[in-house]
Amino acid sequence: MKPLVTVLMPVYNAERFLREAIDSILQQTLSYFEFLIIDDGSTDNSVAIIKSYGDARIRFIQNEKNLGISATLNRGLELASCELIARMDADDISYPERLQKQYNFFETNKDVALLSTWAREVSETGEPVYTARWRQPFFYYNLTFECWIYHPTVMYRRSAVLDVGAYSTPYSEDYDLWWRLSRKYKIDNLSEVLVDYRLTNVSLYRATKKQEYEEAQYNQIVHNIKYYTGPTFSITHQEVECYRHHFAPLLAEKSMSALVKAVRKLDGISQCILQKENINRDPAAIKEAAFEKKKFILNQLLPSLTKYQKFLLLLRLGQWQKLMEVVRKPFSA
Repeated sequence: MKPLVTVLMPVYNAERFLREAIDSILQQTLSYFEFLIIDDGSTDNSVAIIKSYGDARIRFIQNEKNLGISATLNRGLELASCELIARMDADDISYPERLQKQYNFFETNKDVALLSTWAREVSETGEPVYTARWRQPFFYYNLTFECWIYHPTVMYRRSAVLDVGAYSTPYSEDYDLWWRLSRKYKIDNLSEVLVDYRLTNVSLYRATKKQEYEEAQYNQIVHNIKYYTGPTFSITHQEVECYRHHFAPLLAEKSMSALVKAVRKLDGISQCILQKENINRDPAAIKEAAFEKKKFILNQLLPSLTKYQKFLLLLRLGQWQKLMEVVRKPFSA
């Protein structure tokens, strides 16, 4: 039977967790798939581990030299036999029903180009760390400020990815691609944990290329905001970090005006997102997501302020309900 899905997994020096990742795909309840594994110049035992498998569904390709993640993924897109492509990383674990559930979704939602799932973050030894259960209606709004989509949870349509230019950046390549896809195609998320996402100290974004990935994500967020607000929109580093939920830089200014300006500016950005036409635009969901984000930011900022500062901030922002909560608390609080 012809494969229904191509599972695309790049590998680079992944011997430590590779067998567990491969096994999690080979044990899927959806049996008919192509498992396209591309080694990107590994110098450890990764190649030997891959070659030890005799499963006919595995299609093994070796790059002649190390090309990097984006070029390797783009090569996989060229070589893939199927329209539906499931991404997989060599240190993560897909739950047995992952492929079947995502494939079934695409069969009944022909207009969707990308489908992610929830993920459980685990330690190097597999202990649960955190489970991200973000609400599906909020994905479009929050994609402006952060990448809620875990790369190895994604299944997407090959034709749509190629249409928007495939992977085009060396760092934060997934965030960049999801953003460009969401400009033109519907994206969605299954509200179910179907992947264990391993946090390791050897991954590119956490260790060897941490600064490069951090800069790429920051620049992506600035780009996203200006897509809605216009290229001349002025935004500070401290404000961007605040919207990423990194509050220390803004608080370090010790300026009430800076706090007020950051929150008001977020309101303006949210209005621009609400007004911009997009295939994923849902006004009610955008309004609710914007409300929840603003509430979260205020709840994180307020504990660092004195009662008087809290009073001034909430008064200037017109947050009357929160203001009354502050007023009712004793001054020693």
